[in-house]
Amino acid sequence: MKKILLFSLTLITAITFLSCGDSSKDETNTSLKGTTSEFQKRYGIKSGVIEYIISGSQEGTKTLYFDSWGMRQAEYTRSILSVGKFTKSLNLVNIIDGEFQYMINMDQNSGTKTRNPILKSIEQLKDQKGFNEFGEQMLLSMGANKIGADSFLGKDCDVYEMKSTGTKIWVWEWITLKSETQSGGIKINLTATRINEGGSVSSEKFKIPEKVVLNEVDIDNIENEMREENK
Repeated sequence: MKKILLFSLTLITAITFLSCGDSSKDETNTSLKGTTSEFQKRYGIKSGVIEYIISGSQEGTKTLYFDSWGMRQAEYTRSILSVGKFTKSLNLVNIIDGEFQYMINMDQNSGTKTRNPILKSIEQLKDQKGFNEFGEQMLLSMGANKIGADSFLGKDCDVYEMKSTGTKIWVWEWITLKSETQSGGIKINLTATRINEGGSVSSEKFKIPEKVVLNEVDIDNIENEMREENK
């Protein structure tokens, strides 16, 4: 059951980072300074709030808040994961703010602090300069391939597929609006229900709750451990 929960959490995180826009090597050094040049944009819009429903093996809601073209964002997820007789309630907050990412379990008042994996991808793909070129290479590097286009909630989306996880995603302005995943006995759908473009987002959404205890971890070590488990 621990592996099922880990798969679900990993999947949610992977879908989050499949949404990616333009960056360059310079962003690694300047993104923390609040600059907003064309090469320091993760999404195609500066700020917004997107509400989702989660259905299938995992049922609940998620709300995405972002500003600074997506270099600062927070996801609030409340859901219940059910696989067979296994049931787990999830109350999670995932914050990306400059150099770091914070993944928090609100029910346990604990979480992890890691280096922002977006910055690692920026460094790996530093030679990709064009807005669409970088976004496309980011998706390809994670095993996604473009399979078509579609309209969703009145937005023109590119549709990508990740065969390794059985996932299809609908991407608009490099933001995932919809995803469908089926792997083994697990089926999880993420569907946007409301998009609020532009406007200011309260800084409170990006703050770490006072009672939360954070454990700083090396994400590279976690990835290596997961690879070993899957051998």
